[in-house]
Amino acid sequence: MKYSHIIWDWNGTIINDARLCVDLVNEILDEFNLERVTIAYYLNNFSFPVKSYYARLGLPIDSKNYKALSEKFIINYRKSFPNCKLQKGAKKCLQYFQKNSIKQSVLSAGNQKDLNNFISFHNLSPFFDFASGVNDVFARGKAELAKHHFNKIGLAASEVLLVGDTLHDAEVATELGLNCILFSGGHNSKELLLKPSYPVIESLEELSNWVQD
Repeated sequence: MKYSHIIWDWNGTIINDARLCVDLVNEILDEFNLERVTIAYYLNNFSFPVKSYYARLGLPIDSKNYKALSEKFIINYRKSFPNCKLQKGAKKCLQYFQKNSIKQSVLSAGNQKDLNNFISFHNLSPFFDFASGVNDVFARGKAELAKHHFNKIGLAASEVLLVGDTLHDAEVATELGLNCILFSGGHNSKELLLKPSYPVIESLEELSNWVQD
């Protein structure tokens, strides 16, 4: 195998929740009488930090309002999360890597407690050595967190593969010097993901081909 460890992104990569995120943001936009976004717009424009994305939508992003918006979003997300399914082929990939003695972990811009709960809800905890999330609900990104996560793995960058679904995942991989594969079935479109120089896959079932020597 080419790699000894796989770092998985969670939202959009393992869990299929892009549509839910669009619906929840549209509910917020309705409250401010702002134009709703389509899934196509979302996939071509969503980015981190989420605060900047909200600003492009016309939402107020001063400290007080952004805190309220972030809390509203995550409260509603927690209510609806059980309706989200794993991405097709996700569990099969996890099983394949585990069977081939490749360690796995999760790196997320989401809240640590929520991340633990979501992983547990889908009975995926046995597949991961550990999972790293943030301590708030502001979705600023995970660049700084990624450094601590990578150091915890204790391997050379060449032995680690990051699997994500956004341009931010590509940015994190570049910052750490990691190899990266981007999945086009999550929160950014294939067209957007083709901008970095990383491979883009349309199905997680393609992943096994990328980890074999």
